[in-house]
Amino acid sequence: MPRRCCILLLALASSTLAQRSAESIAKDVVRNGCLVLESSGAKVCVYDYKVDNRAVEAFSFQTPGTKRSPGILLIPGYQRTAVNLIPLGVRLAEEGFAAVAVTQPGFGKSQGPADFVGPKTLKVLTTGYRRLQQESFVDPKRMGIYGYSRGGMAASLLVLDLDDVKAAVLGAGVYDFQKAYDDSTLPGVRANMRAETGMTRAAIRERSSILRMEVLKCPVLILHGEKDVNVPVSQAYALRDRLTQLHKDFEIKLFPDREHSIGPEVIPLTVDFFKRRLRD
Repeated sequence: MPRRCCILLLALASSTLAQRSAESIAKDVVRNGCLVLESSGAKVCVYDYKVDNRAVEAFSFQTPGTKRSPGILLIPGYQRTAVNLIPLGVRLAEEGFAAVAVTQPGFGKSQGPADFVGPKTLKVLTTGYRRLQQESFVDPKRMGIYGYSRGGMAASLLVLDLDDVKAAVLGAGVYDFQKAYDDSTLPGVRANMRAETGMTRAAIRERSSILRMEVLKCPVLILHGEKDVNVPVSQAYALRDRLTQLHKDFEIKLFPDREHSIGPEVIPLTVDFFKRRLRD
């Protein structure tokens, strides 16, 4: 894991962390290489890497102590970056999990172009997952994935491609790409889907995890707002029904009055799920 010689030590309690913006924390981490929270010993570090000679923006989160921890890949959504997942990463580290947040290609400091969670994006995310898994502070047999929006879509695809994922949280994701295109009432979303994928039959199929859910091996938690306009809740319903049909291990939490951004409940629900599914 990349580190810089200078490590910033701050007496920063969790309550204080909540009052600071993720952007402010990110600036401190980038400036000094790492930020150690003195109250908990959790550490946030720059974790940038390259794939096919293109820069990837990432932050790592490490628990205090020397015991190997479960490792979790964190994936943000459209026009979001690893910075936006700093609060979740810190909370996970304080609860005994290691994590890495990775910005998808085409957003933040991750070089693009974006391909709407296509092969190039999945290659970048898989690389981050495997790098975290190989860290000395991570238990490689207890790996999880969290994703929201495009990140939820990515997580749903990765759990099918990576045979050692033990648990995943899918927030507001697209699982049936064609249905998402057909159901969308937002011209901008439809335009992005066409521009980044071409909407060819092959592109649609490789981005539709619901078509391959029979190979799912791990439990998943589905989170979705029922008033979501960006990604209609019909995506969560369809995945729920398919997993039920296949007798897969899953949990679902729908929010009747929430739109695409569910709100602060996502963090405690995610932490609780990983505690129950990834702990010894």
